[in-house]
Amino acid sequence: MKIFEESTYRKIHVIILGLIASTLPFPIILNSVIIILCITLLVLQGCFIKAIQNASKNSYVKLLWLLLLLYIISGFLSKNQQEGFAIVERKASFFILPILVFTFPLSISEIKKICELFVLGILLAFIVCIGNAFYQVVFNSMDFEMFFYQKLTTILKMNAVYMASYCIIALHIVLYFSQKYNKFLIVTVSLLLIIFCVLLNSKMMLVCLCIGLMIFAFKNLNRIQALFASIFILASVFFISFGVPKVKERITLEVNSNMSVVKQDTFRYDTPFSGTSLRFVFWRFSTEIITENKSLLMGSHSGDFQDLLNEKYKRIGLYTGNPELKDTGYLGYGPHNQYIEVLLSLGSIGLIVFLLLLFFYLKKAWMANNYLALQCILLFLFFFMTESVLSVNKGIVAFVFFTLLFYQLNIQSKHSEDK
Repeated sequence: MKIFEESTYRKIHVIILGLIASTLPFPIILNSVIIILCITLLVLQGCFIKAIQNASKNSYVKLLWLLLLLYIISGFLSKNQQEGFAIVERKASFFILPILVFTFPLSISEIKKICELFVLGILLAFIVCIGNAFYQVVFNSMDFEMFFYQKLTTILKMNAVYMASYCIIALHIVLYFSQKYNKFLIVTVSLLLIIFCVLLNSKMMLVCLCIGLMIFAFKNLNRIQALFASIFILASVFFISFGVPKVKERITLEVNSNMSVVKQDTFRYDTPFSGTSLRFVFWRFSTEIITENKSLLMGSHSGDFQDLLNEKYKRIGLYTGNPELKDTGYLGYGPHNQYIEVLLSLGSIGLIVFLLLLFFYLKKAWMANNYLALQCILLFLFFFMTESVLSVNKGIVAFVFFTLLFYQLNIQSKHSEDK
């Protein structure tokens, strides 16, 4: 028995999808509650089975579900099954979100409404973060570091790098729908999002921002204009990198990092690392574990790979914390590379499925000339190089939700051609 008329439920469902997107920058409990609400309404409306059938017709969704199946099998094979199934629980969005997004074909206007709510959520997060930074500096005598990187997003308990990735997605949404709004509004919102991204001070996200803007220039301008726009973008990034002290500090640290530590066989608690050198160490340890355990085909299993990494950290002397300070050091740190983490946990079988998933989506976006889908997948392809994005809910929900949402633009384009 349906609790709403179909047209009414459709409007409610679209709004809730928008709320799922708009609450991503905020504490995870809020986002989780809205997803549960969306599922509950779908079941009460009697549309759950039909929604599964709709989602299962999509090839991209099938690959997502296949990847989830591999994680379930890996959880059973793990010695630490508790951790293995905790990972499966986090990746339940692979199954749930396609059902919610493909409950019915979304029109371009409905996708636009969902995107608008997401952009509003990011702008609200910006206001909250900046407001808190001003408050801390003025009333609590904090330093201006409160306006940068992880300290900026402390109030939202949000990782700055993930927030920066949301800013970039929001920026491309604004640029994609720019013809629908007043130019002054578009310029203002775009500048705010770029400023937020710069303050968040993620080196990889600044690179993604630069590449994304150049792609936009070449897509919407003639070659000469695009070339000049690209030069301006690169010059602006150069100025930001060396003109903004906190950004310059982080870049200088990376440029001057001692990469020789990557080859060390043992470490001290005070071994100095930069973000780059530490990641190379994690990647090296991951490949060594694969070799030592002869787990190239099936992986070291999703529930066990972190335990193996932790053992490795202890064995070679990497800092593992101070119990008196409740500091765990590098314990619990994963590979910080999504491709390597999939290989480490699921083996080459899992990596092949994962790469097929990404290649399939990239091909579809390219062939359909789908701007948002293309920018989204390129962002995550780069993001996956430095972070295990699909190991945390904030990364999983964002990746699955936006790739699915923008995929719908492919469907709408195809329907338009058929007409």
